[in-house]
Amino acid sequence: MNPTEPGINTADPDFDIRLDQHGHVVLLSLTGRLEGAACLVLQQYLVKMLVARMPPLLVVDTEGLVAADPHGHDILRSANRHAKASGGRMIVTGGGGLIGQEDGALELLPSVDDALAELTGPTHSA
Repeated sequence: MNPTEPGINTADPDFDIRLDQHGHVVLLSLTGRLEGAACLVLQQYLVKMLVARMPPLLVVDTEGLVAADPHGHDILRSANRHAKASGGRMIVTGGGGLIGQEDGALELLPSVDDALAELTGPTHSA
């Protein structure tokens, strides 16, 4: 551990977000640990994407996450509600058991390709 960064576990990857655009669909790829301050970073990205596009069409790829806390789950559920309320959709991919689906509040698909195909289909073309 680096003494200038107390409490930082360098064995776990830092949180990162990569943003890509596929036509009218925005893809956010998450890697690392979705915990603590990382949740606030994700929330800022999601808010920006939800207001920048009408209707918002988002794919959130969680395949690269190694951990996610309950606050991260709440942020994803809230973003999903906002996307739907704006006439859009948000699909979460990957993540296995990290992104709980016990309440059915998130639309989950196994892969980014599946989600992009779903959101770029004829009913969502501009």
